[in-house]
Amino acid sequence: MKGSVMAQRLSAPAAASYSDLMGEIRDSFKSFHATEAAIAMCVLNNPKDVAHMNISQLADYSETSVASVVRFSKAIGYKGYPEFRMALVSEVSRIGFTASKVVELDSGITISDSLEEIIRKISQADAQAIKTTAERIDIDSFAKTVDAWDRAQTIGIFGLVSSGYVAMDLSLKLNRQGKTTTAWRDAHTALTSVSLLKPGDCLVAISHSGTTVDVVDVMQAFKSRGITIILITNSLRSSATALADIVLHTSARETTFRSGATASRIAQLTVVDCLCVALAQRNWSGTKSALEESRAAVGSRSGTKVSVDEGMRKQPLTRTRGGNK
Repeated sequence: MKGSVMAQRLSAPAAASYSDLMGEIRDSFKSFHATEAAIAMCVLNNPKDVAHMNISQLADYSETSVASVVRFSKAIGYKGYPEFRMALVSEVSRIGFTASKVVELDSGITISDSLEEIIRKISQADAQAIKTTAERIDIDSFAKTVDAWDRAQTIGIFGLVSSGYVAMDLSLKLNRQGKTTTAWRDAHTALTSVSLLKPGDCLVAISHSGTTVDVVDVMQAFKSRGITIILITNSLRSSATALADIVLHTSARETTFRSGATASRIAQLTVVDCLCVALAQRNWSGTKSALEESRAAVGSRSGTKVSVDEGMRKQPLTRTRGGNK
């Protein structure tokens, strides 16, 4: 009995802790059910007053129910309304000191912004995406992903458009660690290659929205063959998250002019980098050898000659022509 209680404690999710709670609610808005969306709008439109409401008052204010408020709190990552309310109080206090920054980021880039404002807003949004994504990653799901990659003979990776660049980056990083991967950037190629993965292998799908039909179809095709499906997405609820065996959440806002923005790719790349380093740490001896071999193979392309036997020592590569250096 004692062991069972301890297991439950270990498996219980940690309480959410966001440095940008209002941004997290906006990111998740499309995944909310109708009553949750109504509560979210009340919080976004009037966070200061909501922070002082008890659960019954918020239910009345949003014209929903106490049960809906509880579901909303859990949907955003908290154990219940008391924990969410405490976080909202902290957020209101934070906004009080940084209101101008929050308003600018939330409104996105406008047609009247100066060049300096564009640079500042984009860099702030990208930096915020990294920070909030790190907060949003579930450690249990992260560990399960590393385990799945470690066991897999082949790792398939699929992403469309901007997520496709992240898929190619992940493929390169895993290849350099000695893992066999294949990456696809269109659904037809992925579907015609479905036999490449076997049970025990895994497919990593990358989708900011989690609703793209091609992504869902590819996930479904591989899942039906017993392949472990890992999803990297910004969406808390979507057709893709419902299909995935393991979900890793990013946190990035796409603003007025920035659909498919760099912030979403940076958030995805942050997750990819963390996973690849964790996998390398687990298999460091083999990873170190594979990295040295890959560096040696491309060393001459950068004007240096690298020998694996000599470790990481580099020698200058000189070329002569007609007796002249």
